[in-house]
Amino acid sequence: MNRTRKTRGHGRGRDRFLTGDAVPKADSSAFVSSHARVPASSGNPDDYPLERFSLRKPIQQNHHHPSSSKEPAPTLRLNNAVREYIRDTTSPEHDLQFLHRPEIPSSEEISVPANDEEEEVPVNHVVGPWASKQKYLSDHYSLLREDGVAPLRNVVSELKAVPDVLEKDSVEKSQIYEKASMRLIFGSHPRTDYPAQVFIVGLTFAHGGIAAKVTFSLRRTGKKIIWEQSKRLLQGTLVALTPAQDMFKSICKVAVVAARPLSGVQSNPPAIDIFFGDPNQIQIDPQQEWVMVESSGGYFEAYRHTLKSLQKIATESFPLAEYIVGVEREPRPPHYVEQQPFSDMSSIFQASSGRHTHADILNGEWPHDTTSDLDASQSEALRRILTKELAIIQGPPGTGKTYVSVVALKVLLENKRDDDPPILVVAQTNHALDQLLRHIAPIESKFIRLGGMTSDNEIIKPRTLYEVKQATKLGVVPGGLKGPALAGMRTLIKEIHALLKPLTEGKALDEDVFKAHKILTQDQCKFLLKGAEKWIDTSLPDSVTAAIHKWAGEELVEANRRTQPEDYGFDYEEIDLEYEQLKELEAEGKIGIGDDDNEELRGERLSFSEPWTGREQSGRPKDNWEAILRTTSDLWQIAPDSRGPLYRHMQQRVKEIMTGKMRQLAAQYAKRVTELKIGKWEVDTNYLKESNIIGCTATGIAKYRALLHSLQPKIVLIEEAAETLEAQITAACFDSLEHLILVGDHQQLRGRCNERELEGEPWFLDVSMFERLVRNHVGFTQLTRQRRMHPEIRRGLMPIYPNLEDHPSVVLRPAVPGMGLLNTYFFSHTWPEDTDDLMSKVNRTEANMVVSFFNYLIKNGVKTKDVTVLTFYNGQRKLILSGLRRHANLQGEAFKVVTVDSYQGEENGIVLLSLVRSNWKNQIGFLSNANRVCVALSRAQRGFYLFGDAGLLSKQSHLWFKLVNAMSQNPRRVGFFLPLTCQKHQIRTYAKHPDYFNANSGGCEQPCRGQLPCGHVCPYNCHPFAHTDVLCNEPCNQKLICGHRCTQLCYVPCKCACERAGTSQSKLQTTNMPLPSFPPKSDAYRSADRGDPRRRSSPPKAVDGSRNSTPSQSPSKEPYRFLSPHSQALMEIPPEAQAFRNFADGGYVAADAAAALSAIDAAAKERLRQLDADNGAALFGDSVDTPLVSRTNELKLTATRQTSDGTMRNIYEGLYSSVSTAQTDRKQECSLLD
Repeated sequence: MNRTRKTRGHGRGRDRFLTGDAVPKADSSAFVSSHARVPASSGNPDDYPLERFSLRKPIQQNHHHPSSSKEPAPTLRLNNAVREYIRDTTSPEHDLQFLHRPEIPSSEEISVPANDEEEEVPVNHVVGPWASKQKYLSDHYSLLREDGVAPLRNVVSELKAVPDVLEKDSVEKSQIYEKASMRLIFGSHPRTDYPAQVFIVGLTFAHGGIAAKVTFSLRRTGKKIIWEQSKRLLQGTLVALTPAQDMFKSICKVAVVAARPLSGVQSNPPAIDIFFGDPNQIQIDPQQEWVMVESSGGYFEAYRHTLKSLQKIATESFPLAEYIVGVEREPRPPHYVEQQPFSDMSSIFQASSGRHTHADILNGEWPHDTTSDLDASQSEALRRILTKELAIIQGPPGTGKTYVSVVALKVLLENKRDDDPPILVVAQTNHALDQLLRHIAPIESKFIRLGGMTSDNEIIKPRTLYEVKQATKLGVVPGGLKGPALAGMRTLIKEIHALLKPLTEGKALDEDVFKAHKILTQDQCKFLLKGAEKWIDTSLPDSVTAAIHKWAGEELVEANRRTQPEDYGFDYEEIDLEYEQLKELEAEGKIGIGDDDNEELRGERLSFSEPWTGREQSGRPKDNWEAILRTTSDLWQIAPDSRGPLYRHMQQRVKEIMTGKMRQLAAQYAKRVTELKIGKWEVDTNYLKESNIIGCTATGIAKYRALLHSLQPKIVLIEEAAETLEAQITAACFDSLEHLILVGDHQQLRGRCNERELEGEPWFLDVSMFERLVRNHVGFTQLTRQRRMHPEIRRGLMPIYPNLEDHPSVVLRPAVPGMGLLNTYFFSHTWPEDTDDLMSKVNRTEANMVVSFFNYLIKNGVKTKDVTVLTFYNGQRKLILSGLRRHANLQGEAFKVVTVDSYQGEENGIVLLSLVRSNWKNQIGFLSNANRVCVALSRAQRGFYLFGDAGLLSKQSHLWFKLVNAMSQNPRRVGFFLPLTCQKHQIRTYAKHPDYFNANSGGCEQPCRGQLPCGHVCPYNCHPFAHTDVLCNEPCNQKLICGHRCTQLCYVPCKCACERAGTSQSKLQTTNMPLPSFPPKSDAYRSADRGDPRRRSSPPKAVDGSRNSTPSQSPSKEPYRFLSPHSQALMEIPPEAQAFRNFADGGYVAADAAAALSAIDAAAKERLRQLDADNGAALFGDSVDTPLVSRTNELKLTATRQTSDGTMRNIYEGLYSSVSTAQTDRKQECSLLD
């Protein structure tokens, strides 16, 4: 059954024997021993097995680092499986309609006429079996393609209806690269001739195809773009182009962004490279103005390779279809296990009898009475993984599903034969893949990661395919296609250069070009040359000296078709994507067939330069000019005012002919590109076959499917399978597959769709294969013991996981400082929500409350890295992050403020959850999604605090009602006041509003009355940090060596009015009190300069007024600033900023005068210095002359005098001996010895 969706205008077998040979492993014993059990009475939670089963410690202890050992070079053999796979994919023999749809959407698919009927999108059958394999594949192909294509199609439809729309007014998230209409800027008088400023300026002949370099304008954006953090025009993005005069009425060209190097997009004008979707669409006219659009709401590259995989599977056997399509409920054992059920389980289950070295995992008794690191549910999950050809494992938060996966892989590897193919492990994201491979590294060093987008440079980067190939160079594969493909490319590049040479020389096209393309005849050229002989014009530039140029005369004009530089001042586009999400999209978009992930497209380049054209004249049809050329031999007889339009017509005809020939060559080049990809993969398969584990993302398994298919993989394990779209898991069903392992949790996040409409009934595109099979009662095992959350936090998950148990270690989680024994609390309020400029929900008062509470935790000694702030809305995320960065006590810190959707699989010690929604319409939006709520409730280890409207949520959601009800039971953890507990006095106070924290020092409301290091009494209320971290605001009043009393505040450096400004003095008194010590982040010297939190204006002052110039590290809590408002203002303004303010307020007049006086003073001092030098030379001589006198003993200070310029000068008296008379003489010397 199909349903109409409105789209805005469119709508087995191998034998296995147990052998005595074991595959070498990298210290596998460290993996098992690191998870030894600890008695429940242990008081140290760190004695437990790293509750989340992290393998980082064993990895660091592993001396067999994956990159440290030199691997022997594999033997080169030709594997024809890759070229056979590609050939079968492109075969036209199959009659299924969806098999013939192009990889890149066609122009007709993107630009749909308004009168076309709406496209019918098939319904997704999530209940019960499918009618057939073909129906299943066809419908999932259509659903996925609709989700990938619809965003751009909607943008094109919007521009058809409203050609002048600006990005800020677009309802379809349009991103448009063209100058805005003059009508929108300057009034109601429209102009349609305003230049679009999108031009094709060159070509790049890359290994991935022929790319066109495009320059563009950001005028419709109207802002500067921070490209490092922008999703715009990412590699792999689908774009549509149309001539500026057409605006998608009849012409639409579809392309994919080939490269977006920062050097290109940061230039002015910006530039990118694009691959046209079809060689027959390639464009080469450098004078043609284009409009280019993309959708910010979709990313086709994530689906592109999966769609191709579904087409390929339709021609294959599709293993496990009886479960995936037929929904059989009880999976059978893998065929290889049926053939050989005996496995070595001794590394997992220890027994004195040693019977687990040859265990019958099918027919024998499963070990239950032996020592193991697995709990009962994990042991049952391991049994299902090893004995079912489709194994589904549900792992609620913190239950160790990744650990079970690694244990299963350990068993599979220990029983793997040398000639068995590698095991494939798949994760949804690059981050998750790196985490999984880090767990695998201690037990298996021979793994390879496909794709180079990894942030782990120590363990994972050396094991990427690209790095492995760089470390072990191989020769040419006998009979491979790589060499011939490259040779064919070079030949085609030469032909294209010769063809397009007239467009690259920077000259106007001459009569020879027109004759070569049969636009002018031989006779016409003769008449042109004959007439030009009479033409004398010395003013013509060198680029227009041909006969036809003289014929055109003043009708030959400069084209001026170039994107002009633009300036948008200091207005930057708002960043609307989290950094991790952006990096993930960039990783998915890597189109190159290498794994080096270079952002710049590499290859020979060709630049267009066609600066001349004929003067334009409208009204005369094209056929009219053709008739004139056919009937006129002597072109000099044509009227001068018609020569420009005729030249323009001939110029366009040449480029049309060139375009036709270019497209033929481009089609041949595309074939060479495919052959080169095959040739490179024929080399890569020699590396991959030597590995035991191959890791890739869900997108990567489809992208590299032909390469992986050549290895004939039999075992595939997919982590976070419930977060992966069904079609992406289907792509992993190679025809050689015998064993599919799905690990995940369908009650947490689902897969993401571009079109929100497709997530609901009846399409259910976000429902994963994992969830569909579980809800159809296909056999699965659920893990039941969690090792992450304190029991009080786990209590909130009871409505979702009623059978979840606690591991003993979580009871020993330490309490949150400053919160007493409250590990959880739901602070309820009714502060109204709002909407930001990007239509995301925000709650400003709630955001301030979260920021204030965050600061309170930091005052009590919590590290910023141990606190994560979660929210369901990106607008609230940005608001909270901005508040934290602006907070005076948190300058220079790094914060974890993320959306719930990007925090799947992560955890932290303390989590603050901002719920945002509070309104009179009783709408809760994303908070009604149980999967998102489940993730949000399960990320904290020891402290979880919610901020939101508990009453609204309880009324509008049954899940939230049960959650609030559970937190209201004994002990009660819901209220309208946030309970805070003083660490010193254990007094509880209550915060109801962010303003409460303004007067709170991190403790209770009792006065401190402690003694500061300077001797004064602490003036503040109770605080948890040391007194050495407090700036004293009392008057100093210490006696200086000059005899006066210091008039500065205690924390300010001492100085006296009788001294030269800025000179500090020490006190006469001394004391035995210890000097105050300041930790590196102390607010005692924190300035408003976020770039360097250690910057300070002066060292702290002790009781004796001395300065602590070398502070020691203090064990005290994190310090904070406690100053008067005036002192805070002085401290928070950096000297450079204050100097600029003074200068801007008119201080430059005084500054200029002071500079003049300073110059006069400097000159006077220089003259005095020269006089002193002369006197010194007279007294002591120089290196050549014999001195008149020589100094004997040390000098004596006799007086201190003030000079005319206000400076102080010491007068010394010393004894000098005359060299000639040896008589003693007394002399006075000023300044020389000063």
